[in-house]
Amino acid sequence: MKKFAVNKNIAYLSDATAYGIQRDYFRSIETGEIRHIIIPDLLKPLSRKESTVKSFTTMMNGLIEEGIAGISTFASTRLPTETLVKCGLITAITTDEFKDNRHNWKRIGFLSRLIPFSYSYGLTTVNRVFEHILGLQYLKETDIRLNVPKEDRTIKLPKRYAQAILPSTATIATAQDTYGFRLQKQFQALLQASALDHGRLAVNNADVQRVLHLMQWVNFDQKPITGGP
Repeated sequence: MKKFAVNKNIAYLSDATAYGIQRDYFRSIETGEIRHIIIPDLLKPLSRKESTVKSFTTMMNGLIEEGIAGISTFASTRLPTETLVKCGLITAITTDEFKDNRHNWKRIGFLSRLIPFSYSYGLTTVNRVFEHILGLQYLKETDIRLNVPKEDRTIKLPKRYAQAILPSTATIATAQDTYGFRLQKQFQALLQASALDHGRLAVNNADVQRVLHLMQWVNFDQKPITGGP
């Protein structure tokens, strides 16, 4: 994830609390200067006392889905405006810690707002990683720059393409023991992101196939990643 830290519209944080994000980033998120928050290891924000962790996850609930309007609490105040504070969250967590938090996250609705990708390394991938390390290829790695738009773009999504991913959404929702409403919205957003990534303003079948491929690792079963390009 560190390769993406160079992008101007991304806040790359090693640690965070609800209050810290509100104090330092709400204004930048509101203006579109920050579109996503990357926390490479979620263990750090979750290592604090229970009340601080709950405050963090419940704030993220609104931040990554509905958006946050006004705030009036003992610790902080934010006057309501027409623009909701809303951005994406990209993070990683170990399997054991995920299992420890999964029940609570489901109860407060945090899990349904995320797309949790889980994976393991297949033998061929393990060999490729070791070859990468042995050849010192990691020293040649470069930053990844993205053209993240400062404002929302309107990407056309024909209904037939949204319907094409619905059966897979339903299968994953059953495994997650949810209805899958938010999950379908999130996968549709991935369809639109794929189109934008390819410089298009409309989703096509190539985007559908791309998202269906990603869905293989959204089922909590740590499906192995085999060696590939």
